[in-house]
Amino acid sequence: MFSELTGEELYAEMIMQRTNDARNFLVVEGDGDIAVIDRHLAQDRFTVIPANGKKTAHEALAMVFSDNFTGVYSILDRDWLGRIPGDLQDPRIVHTDKYDLDMSIFLLPGIYVSVASSYCVKGGYRVSQPGCSEQEIRDACVQLAFPIGVLRYVSERDKLELRMRDFPLHEVVDRSTLTVNIDLLVSTALGRSKKSPASPHDIKNALQVELDTINDQAEYCSGHDIARAFSLLIRERWSTTMSADSVERTARAAVSPEKFKSLSIYPDAAQWFSGDTQMIWAS
Repeated sequence: MFSELTGEELYAEMIMQRTNDARNFLVVEGDGDIAVIDRHLAQDRFTVIPANGKKTAHEALAMVFSDNFTGVYSILDRDWLGRIPGDLQDPRIVHTDKYDLDMSIFLLPGIYVSVASSYCVKGGYRVSQPGCSEQEIRDACVQLAFPIGVLRYVSERDKLELRMRDFPLHEVVDRSTLTVNIDLLVSTALGRSKKSPASPHDIKNALQVELDTINDQAEYCSGHDIARAFSLLIRERWSTTMSADSVERTARAAVSPEKFKSLSIYPDAAQWFSGDTQMIWAS
């Protein structure tokens, strides 16, 4: 029903749905968010509305708030909130812990090591072996995803119009070291971006400045890039083939009610109801 709608059309759909659904609406960006959030919602009080993108969500929510259309709340990706201006901010909007929900899930204890344990045993994966601990998996994935995320940030900040969506991480990685080749990263990004006004030299310089000064690398990583990094990592280390999409789906499925409660969106969304988690969550 809600696929490929403009913000105005999404708002109109919510108005129509309200005629036969008195529950609160929770606007999220896409199906990946629904896959995690929906099963933890108090179904008698809330239903999820996918916007299929932050831009559409912002447009629809701006009209919702302007018209005082009540009973609409939202959980959106943090992205560059606080770093690049432009995000719609309102007490009825909660943002994820990290760049997006999938990145927040990646940092939950036990999630990705469980995925590795489930799929990589035949390739020799054992938690006690070198390179197999949760921290080592995290460090390896972040090391791969970090330069992609920083280039995405620089492109957004400086309006470079680089096409970073669904970035082919495997094309820019040195397999002998499992690190990103920065020159190849820049040239690949430019090759995918016909409208970018920037030169390779300027992009590389701007990227290198950020790479050299950022302390918390995980803050710049998207969950999609992390899933691609994990997919590449397990293929190289444990001869295991698993698509990035399957990685994400498996990780989302591993989010138990107890783990979900440790995400910041759990208490933050409850603040809409003076901290009463039962008003929005199932447990």
